[in-house]
Amino acid sequence: MVRSNWVRFTAAASALAFLGACQIQTPSDLLFAPTYDTRYVPETYGTKYDCKRFAEAGNTSGWKGIAGGRKYDFDRTFNVSRAGCFKTKAECEAFLSQMSGYIDFPIYSRCQPI
Repeated sequence: MVRSNWVRFTAAASALAFLGACQIQTPSDLLFAPTYDTRYVPETYGTKYDCKRFAEAGNTSGWKGIAGGRKYDFDRTFNVSRAGCFKTKAECEAFLSQMSGYIDFPIYSRCQPI
């Protein structure tokens, strides 16, 4: 009887320790938290290639490059998209070429005049 109580106590203590170590998440965290670390995909936001900054700098013409597709991470798939604005078509095409190394299954990859 004493041994049975000890086993139950040990099991209960282990379960509590395990649950205490888990971080309780809200439904919002589970639905909207980032699921893929996008630090490894080049970012144009906040750089000189950000389309908003490009327009604020007084550029009235140029090229907008948009690349989008799927990134595979073992058994998971993530949607990735990036856009940037460039002064020349060559810069825009270089951006798309760079992005092709990060997007495993490209769905959209275009340079369009602004």
